[in-house]
Amino acid sequence: MDLRVKRTQKNIREAFFRLRKKKNLDKISVKELSEKAMINKATFYLHYKDVYDLSEKLENELIASMIDEVRSYDLRKGRSEFRGFAEKLSKTIIENSSEIKTLFSGYEDNHFINRFEDKLKDYIFRSFPNIPNNNEINIALSLFIQGAYHSHIRNHLIAPDVRVSVTTNLFMKMIDA
Repeated sequence: MDLRVKRTQKNIREAFFRLRKKKNLDKISVKELSEKAMINKATFYLHYKDVYDLSEKLENELIASMIDEVRSYDLRKGRSEFRGFAEKLSKTIIENSSEIKTLFSGYEDNHFINRFEDKLKDYIFRSFPNIPNNNEINIALSLFIQGAYHSHIRNHLIAPDVRVSVTTNLFMKMIDA
């Protein structure tokens, strides 16, 4: 990719994050974003359809990078492998919490965990191909992912190793069921 294109995309993204920290997505205009990125509107439209397209691409990239962080774990190998998976996932959520809060604030608040759940389930289903059609496990997995995320956020003062230990024990009980 051309260096100028990379720089332009970087400027657009940085301007978007600065604006998004202050405003809901529906309040950001292409004109305002272009001015902050020091580009013209036509340049913006070479890269994105609108601010929603930009936001969706940034969201997809963030979620994909978080899932990529845990892809090396083989959950079929049991508790120790899942513990590493849970620790890495917890660390990844903490490391990306600023971006998560920025991209998914306001009206988009629950949008992150719903999309993250879908991608995480895809990963888990590849490890356990027998569970996608098991309604009970599928529901339990939704409860687990959503609950673990919200519990992690709400109980951030509890030591990460305690949160990971509880998460690991619950997950292993669910998978062994």
